Amino acid sequence: MMLEVENLSVAYKGIHAVNGISFTVPAGGITCMIGRNGAGKSSTVGAIAGFVKASGGRVVLDGRDLTHTSTAGRSRAGVALVPENRRIFGTLTAAENVMLGAPSSRGDAQARFAEILELFPAIRTFQGRGGHQLSGGEQQMVAISRALMCSPKVLILDEPSLGLAPIVVKAVFAAIEELASAGQAILLIEQNGRAALRISQRAYAMSLGQVHELDHRSAGFDERELHALYL
Repeated sequence: MMLEVENLSVAYKGIHAVNGISFTVPAGGITCMIGRNGAGKSSTVGAIAGFVKASGGRVVLDGRDLTHTSTAGRSRAGVALVPENRRIFGTLTAAENVMLGAPSSRGDAQARFAEILELFPAIRTFQGRGGHQLSGGEQQMVAISRALMCSPKVLILDEPSLGLAPIVVKAVFAAIEELASAGQAILLIEQNGRAALRISQRAYAMSLGQVHELDHRSAGFDERELHALYL
C-alpha cells in the first residue's frame, strides 16, 4: 500500500502555494514533511484530504486515483486527517469525540475503541470528561484516536506537537512510532524538524511550495544546514 502524490499544485488567485510536488508515503513507516509556516504544508495536506481544490496533479491511494473524489469519498477510501487545531467538540465527552470517527456498527466500534485504548491508555482516565475540559495533550490523543476509528490506510498528522509540552510530545511521537511499526502508513507534517526526523524513515523538506527529499539517515547529513534553509 502506498500514497502517491504526483505533480500536485495548489493555487490561490493565480499564486502557487504548492508547485508541482511529488512524493510517496509507503505503508509501515513514517514519512515526514518539515518546513516553516507558509511553506505550503497545510495546502498540501488539504489537497490530499480533499479540503482544498488542487489546480493540478494526482492523488493516488493503493492504486486508486482519488484526484476527483470528494472529501467524504477519500475518507471512505482510507485517508484520515488529524488537523492542526484538533477540532475537538467541547460539548461532547472525550469518548464521544473518539466514537465520531467510527463508520461501522456500534459493536465493531466498541471493539475498535478498545484496541485504540491500548495505544492511548491514558484516555481511560478522562474518557468521560468534556472536550472543553481537556488539555492540549489529551485533545491530541483524542483527535488521533478519532482518526484511527475508521482503520485508515494512510494517517495524516498535521503539526501534532504544536503547543504541547515536551513530555507530551514524546508520548505522542512514541504512539506514532508504534502505529507505524504495526503497518500504518503515516504522513507527519511538522515544524519540529529535529523530532520528526528522529522517528521518520523518509523525509522531505518543503520551502516556497516545493519539496526536497532528504537523505537524513546518511552519515553526511548536516542538520544545521537543513535548519538554516528550511526551518
